[in-house]
Amino acid sequence: MSTKLKELIIALLFLLILFPESPFLQEEDINKKIEYRSDELEKIRSEIKHFRKNLKKTEAKEKSLLTKLHETEKNISLTEKMISQLNREQKQKEREIKATGNSIKKLENDLSQLKSNFAKRLVNIYKSGEYNDWELILTSQSLNQAIYRYKYLRIISDIDKKTSSEIRHSIVTIDNKKQKMITELQDKKKIINEKKRYQNSLSKQKNLRKQQINKARRNKNNLLAQIKEKEKAAAKLSRLITDLEKQREIRRKELAHQRALFGVSADNPFLLNQGKLIWPVQGKIISKFGIQKNPVLKTITENSGIDIKAEKGTPVKAILDGVVTTITYIRGFGNTIIIDHGSGFYTVYTHVENVHIYEKQYISTGTIIANVGESGTLSGSILHFEIWKNKIKLNPEDWLAKRT
Repeated sequence: MSTKLKELIIALLFLLILFPESPFLQEEDINKKIEYRSDELEKIRSEIKHFRKNLKKTEAKEKSLLTKLHETEKNISLTEKMISQLNREQKQKEREIKATGNSIKKLENDLSQLKSNFAKRLVNIYKSGEYNDWELILTSQSLNQAIYRYKYLRIISDIDKKTSSEIRHSIVTIDNKKQKMITELQDKKKIINEKKRYQNSLSKQKNLRKQQINKARRNKNNLLAQIKEKEKAAAKLSRLITDLEKQREIRRKELAHQRALFGVSADNPFLLNQGKLIWPVQGKIISKFGIQKNPVLKTITENSGIDIKAEKGTPVKAILDGVVTTITYIRGFGNTIIIDHGSGFYTVYTHVENVHIYEKQYISTGTIIANVGESGTLSGSILHFEIWKNKIKLNPEDWLAKRT
């Protein structure tokens, strides 16, 4: 075999490696468009769309200052919820980008090694003499030698084909991974831009809310009207608890699974910790459980929990581990969180801001779930806290640790 012919064969082999006919082993996830719009994100988008639609329907109507304040606060609540979810999406996208980058790096290293080994093999073929495969077989001294040489050449040929296939596959896979990386980076950019738009909107909404609150506090009638709103809020919360009770068995299995993972072995830790549960926030109780009389407004109301006065921004903690069932806005209560602790026990945290957790999330005892805020109240920064057993309201002070 001539030197030029051998060089041509080597060149053709490399062309086959570097320019495969088709990407025959494409990754399935590359065929699908990568999106950052998760189910959770779409749920919040739907809430915002529904809220804005209702707002547009009533924009021509004359509204009280409290109604306007409620609309502003609901808007703030949904915007903060969206920003929180976008932060979550961004972190997830950054993890995916990092994983894809590491995968590309490993694949490129493996490909480089494959090419190097195959190149050495081709050089050895070039240096191995003048016989081609048929010449080697036909020059055998015996039939057994010819059969042996034939089998040997078949094995070598199969190895070469496999190596060539692996190289082509690696090239295609790397190209797909790089395309995936581009799409992931584009998604991350979209997330950041969308988050900036909501953050700018949130700043304007909070300034408007501050103006509305200052104006509302100057009118005693607004304070009286808000008491009625709290009564309606209590009724709505009661309905929420009733609905949660219907789905308790589904959450029970998930809670049991999570507790097993975290080493919480008690069947009913809430009941076992009666009188020893941590306080959700440190502060003075300004309204106790049960029938309460307002000395200024001369009103009598029933408090379903306790109201704790605390500095705005003070961390609010989960008093026991559990599954977050609800994060919502209730007129009269503002931002509201409900946690299921198992065995029919629930805790409720309202008037909070900067919610740090997500629905369906399992959280440990003492997890910071939000901060004390002023949403849904004209009384300044407070935490309204409730404990429920099934559909019965309990006095939180009977369950929280005694203060010394």
